[in-house]
Order: sequence, then C-alpha cells, then structure tokens
Amino acid sequence: MTDFPDMIEIPHLQDMLEYLPMNPSDEENIAVYTQNITNLIAVNYKYEQYQFSYFGFHLLFMTYIYCTIWKISQIIPDRYYDAITFARPYNGKEKDLKIDAVKSIFEYSLVPEKDIGKLFKIIDLDTSQIDKLASLVRVRDNMAHASGKFEILTEDIWDTKLREIMSSVKNIHRSMEKLIRRWYSQLLLDFCAGKYKDNYNEDDVADFITEQIIQDFKLSIKELFVCNEMSITDMIAEHMENRAKLKNFKEDFNIFCKDMGYL
Repeated sequence: MTDFPDMIEIPHLQDMLEYLPMNPSDEENIAVYTQNITNLIAVNYKYEQYQFSYFGFHLLFMTYIYCTIWKISQIIPDRYYDAITFARPYNGKEKDLKIDAVKSIFEYSLVPEKDIGKLFKIIDLDTSQIDKLASLVRVRDNMAHASGKFEILTEDIWDTKLREIMSSVKNIHRSMEKLIRRWYSQLLLDFCAGKYKDNYNEDDVADFITEQIIQDFKLSIKELFVCNEMSITDMIAEHMENRAKLKNFKEDFNIFCKDMGYL
C-alpha cells in the first residue's frame, strides 16, 4: 500500500468523509464506492495531479447530496414528493427514476446535477447556497471536457476549490440539523414505546443504534454528533410515561458513541 499517502495528511478528506455514511448497509455498495473514490483522491494528490483529485472530491460531494436528498425523503415524504415531481430526469430516463420507490441513492444521478440542488428549498437552504451548488457543478463540467489545458495545477488552487465544496457541504448540513433531530426524536420515542419490540428489547440498544440508525438510515459521523448532543428534556416533559426509558436510551447512546470511538 505504498502508493497511498496517509489519508489524514490529505487536507479536507477526513472532514468530507465525516459527512458521508459511516457504515451503511451494503445493498447499494456506498462504502465500496466511497473507498474507491477516496483511493483515487489519495493517489492523484500524492502525484500532484490536483485536477483529478478534485474530480474525486466532487464525486464524494455528489454522493453526499444524494444521501441527503434520500434522508429528506424519509423524514418529510410529502414535501419531498411535491418537490421531486418538478425535478425532471435526463431525457429518456423519465421511467428509470421512480420517486416513490428509490432503491439506491445513485438513482438521483438521473436528475441533472445543476438542477437537483433546488430540492434543498424544502429544508430552507438559502437561495445563494442553492445557486452555489449549481455553480460547483458547472465548474466541474467545464474542467471535465477536453480543452487541452488543466485549470487546477497547484495545491493552492486545489485547496481553494475544495474549500468551496466543503463550505456547501457544511451549509447543507446546518440546514439539515433540524430534520435530523426530528427524525431521531421520533425514532427514539418509537423504540421506547415498544414499536420495535419484536426485533429489539430494552437491552438491545447498541444493536438498534447500529442497525436502525447507522446502517439503515446511512447516518454520518456529523449526524451522529447532532443526535448525541440533542437534549431530550422536552421529550421527557411531553412523555413522562417513558421518562426512564428515554433517559436510559440517551445514556446508552452516549456510551455507544464513546465505545465505538466516535466521541
């Protein structure tokens, strides 16, 4: 593995990976895809092929976009369906995108990348940030065509371009925090109310977190932090009958995060 530099030494890479699913279920091969792209980024960075390394980062960026849109569809399906109806797939691909039964996040690649950011209006992402997302796609597209020249020749330019990507990721994440808390609150209440009792008991919190929260919901480390830092005081006040269970789940969640090295 001498061809690969230490991933920690590559600026922005670890930060980007913390916004992507940490351990998704493998039906979609998200983890394999992410690892392959990460290797592409690392090798090109090592050999100072900065434009190709940037292309890899942009692929991770779009993977983040697709994951986030899928999560929106799970949390607020009504608003998602209203919005996705206006997202026109590429010509000839209309029948391939089934908006009510998306089986893989990568199906969103059927929607033009410059348009897909408009879906973030339903999480109140600022219009200027939505326009920025489209701008990042145009910049990538311009460099992806054969032009006889490279535009990212130095690490300084590469760093500037990556900072623009990470700025968009962080803005989208901030707009998603409210939805993530809403989703996590409902999941926690459902667990304490016994909705999952056929598959988990009160001692199976770690398994529930791993399977239902991290794997099935494609949770990222950054989203895990949002869940762990969320106060449950208001939930307890509204659901006093589950007070002990809610407190125990919260404590177990924190212990799980520390045991797994996430905190």
